Amino acid sequence: MSEDLEYSGPSKSSRKREHRELQALAESLAALPEARFRKLPLSERARDALDAARRMARSGSRNRQIRLIAQLLLEEDTEALSRPPQELEAKAREEAARHHAAEKLRERLLEAGEPALEGTNATPEQRERARSLLHDASPRAPSSRSVPARRALYRLALEILAGG
Repeated sequence: MSEDLEYSGPSKSSRKREHRELQALAESLAALPEARFRKLPLSERARDALDAARRMARSGSRNRQIRLIAQLLLEEDTEALSRPPQELEAKAREEAARHHAAEKLRERLLEAGEPALEGTNATPEQRERARSLLHDASPRAPSSRSVPARRALYRLALEILAGG
């Protein structure tokens, strides 16, 4: 083996693997909902390129755009960029679970009335509001009052579950 051969950096295979990972990251960033996308710590050029990819239909030109974004991501903090989608997904699951629990509490309130609040951290003021809303949400109440009362009961259930 020749002694004048020197290590010149990562192999072609490892560079390809890294680029494929960056392309996958670019795809996941382009697929984020708008609210999450706006919060990403990106340079203006990378944000503009991602924004363009978000508006493109799946095609060869979008694939080229994703490859361009992967190149731009070389200059970004990819660790910080790959973390938010995972953290945001966990937060979204927590938020969905909280909303499902509020829906269940509202349904229990509609079925059982105020006793459904037993075992919760509902304050006396929240219990009074629940009593009033249950009266307005009853099937005997006019629908013009029933629907808003049901929505208010849901918001109250969220408030109770949040401990506020």
